[in-house]
Amino acid sequence: MTRKWLALSCAVACASTQATAPEPAHRAPSTALIPDVRVSSSELRVVERDPSVSLSDVDTCATCHSDVAEQWKTSAHFFASFDNPIYRAAVLRFRKERGNAKSQFCGGCHDPSLAADGAMDHEIATDDLRAFSGVTCRTCHGTIHARADGNASLDVRVASIELPKDGDAASVERHKVAAAPSALRTAGLCIGCHRVFLDEGTGNAHHLAGQDEGTPWMRSAYAGSAGERVDENVAVRDCRGCHMPKEDAKLGDAAAKNGTITSHRFLGGHTWLASMRGDSAALEREKKLLETAATIDIVGARLHDSEEMVMLPAEAKIQPGDRVVVDVVVKNVGTGHRFPGGTLDAQDTWVELRVFDARGLIAIAGDTHEKGEPTFNAGTHVLRAVILDDGGQPVLARETERFRTTVVNHTIAPRDAAVVRYALDLPKASRLRSGGKAFDGEKPLRFEARLRHRTRSLAVQDASCAQSGESLAYDVGLVKSYAFVKPLDPCKAQPIIDIAVASSELGPGASARDASKDFDRAYAWGQGSLHMLLEDLDEARGPLLIADHAARNPTEHAMALALLGQLAAKEGRTDEAFAHLADAERAIGPHPFFDRIRGEVLASVWRNDEAAPYTCNAAGDVLRDDGLYSELAVALGSVRKAPYALEAARYALALQPRDEGALRVQALSLESMGAPIEEVRRAKDAWLARRSPDDGASIKARCSATVSGCAAERNPVRMHPMTGMR
Repeated sequence: MTRKWLALSCAVACASTQATAPEPAHRAPSTALIPDVRVSSSELRVVERDPSVSLSDVDTCATCHSDVAEQWKTSAHFFASFDNPIYRAAVLRFRKERGNAKSQFCGGCHDPSLAADGAMDHEIATDDLRAFSGVTCRTCHGTIHARADGNASLDVRVASIELPKDGDAASVERHKVAAAPSALRTAGLCIGCHRVFLDEGTGNAHHLAGQDEGTPWMRSAYAGSAGERVDENVAVRDCRGCHMPKEDAKLGDAAAKNGTITSHRFLGGHTWLASMRGDSAALEREKKLLETAATIDIVGARLHDSEEMVMLPAEAKIQPGDRVVVDVVVKNVGTGHRFPGGTLDAQDTWVELRVFDARGLIAIAGDTHEKGEPTFNAGTHVLRAVILDDGGQPVLARETERFRTTVVNHTIAPRDAAVVRYALDLPKASRLRSGGKAFDGEKPLRFEARLRHRTRSLAVQDASCAQSGESLAYDVGLVKSYAFVKPLDPCKAQPIIDIAVASSELGPGASARDASKDFDRAYAWGQGSLHMLLEDLDEARGPLLIADHAARNPTEHAMALALLGQLAAKEGRTDEAFAHLADAERAIGPHPFFDRIRGEVLASVWRNDEAAPYTCNAAGDVLRDDGLYSELAVALGSVRKAPYALEAARYALALQPRDEGALRVQALSLESMGAPIEEVRRAKDAWLARRSPDDGASIKARCSATVSGCAAERNPVRMHPMTGMR
């Protein structure tokens, strides 16, 4: 290592699109990154206000921007407010339970036209145009600064924008400048609302992170970060790259270039919205986007209680009475945030697995989820988060006022994978179905897996469908405000989309395995296996060794070796971890992930003096990963380098202002450096307000003790039993 790690300045140039670099800690201490303990439930700021201008005004823009306006009318941004019965059910309940003022938390993002005027503090008339405006042109195009906090952390200018005059090039240019402030084309603008948290300001007992598309993206290859893993070449893209693709401008939009316009449909898995609107074209667009999000693979199996999994398809002797254990892998291949994203507790994406023999279907898992089932069904793996209330009971219908702690989160980070494990007990000597031929194992078993998606869980739909008279009154006001809009029917059955399908075989005569795909399949299998509990973690070794053997180029070789190094690090085998990482480095040269794992494994065995330089080296090459800078802050604090620990912590907080580890290091570093007592107190208050709740573990324990399946579901790779067909 040639870098002079003590001289590293973590604040030289913040590459984050939503934060400015903090001041170096060895200069005059700054309090800018000590967030206040909550005093308001929304971060929305109106920085300029012209009483004659309303955020709800769209018609002025639509005069010239016809394509954009028509696209926006189909979007979730248009249906973000009281015109959306799903949101409406949640916000009306929230206002009843927590009071109108605290509903600014909802309104900052969903109802900016109301929130900017302070109207969320009062009763909202059922014919108030602002209640049906959603996220309008002026909301985004009037945002002059986006802060990293979340909960609508936008500085919005509600003022007139000079309109261009025909033939006046100067006025056109002034209009472009006024309508496109610097924040407009940044990921930070989107993150301002697509990062959410709860705390005392929202009426909750303790801080709880919610929807957050920004943090996973910033840590991923899509943001140019390389601290999470060695990866294939992935095109760097922000929110617009996926959700606002170019589209033909069929109506002659004034902003069109070469006949295309940046889409304002904001696609993103809104299949239920498209269905409620009766828009088959929109439904098809959403479906095509979903099909790029993730893959599914039936990758491995184990027979006869063997400890070793074999890669599928594979020939093997199968006998009546055997137990077959099958690993299905779901990989997030194309989503720049967690998959599925958005409100993770309301998502409804699940795995369905079917098994066939020569005569037909013999076993199934996941099929009952389509019509509803208990929260933790032993046979179904659902990709969602489950949040508990004070009593350890799952909160399923978006009652955010009851949220206390997350007990499981089965959504998948960008470029990561998850293993879903199934057990099938073959009948010993009975017939598989009435009148069928007794199972004799002469033909292979065939497995079919589907990754299925609907926009929202049935619990959320049921709550939305059970509308009160107050709620339904807003539909009348909606038609008055927008005659072209038909009220949405939340009771309409949601479309179910198959995002990905896969099949494979096991047994005599199984089809040959395509070895050219071994690396991709085994690598994803190994990735998912790395999430197992420590006692099962070594199961990742087999898939990663297969991936290493099947590597087709130095990058793939390094990818497999790096994860083998990470596996050894998780198991506390320092020398083995270093050996694998050295081999990976010989394959492709230095990489931030190698030094990150070196730092982590050394820190795990309390060799902090040796760990800090490695973590520092990794952080110097990865400028958007708040988690890595939080690790660096802890490492530097552990070796008593308080000024540099403070600098690293503040860098992390510039990216993610509520990072618990960074807030803790900031407070302790300021105290160690002899900062003013008031500054230390504020830093400690900020940390304590955002640290994990002391009773979180006991709440989860109550869930395990009282809710069927909760304890098993807390295992990241639990065994799902399959139901035999008789």
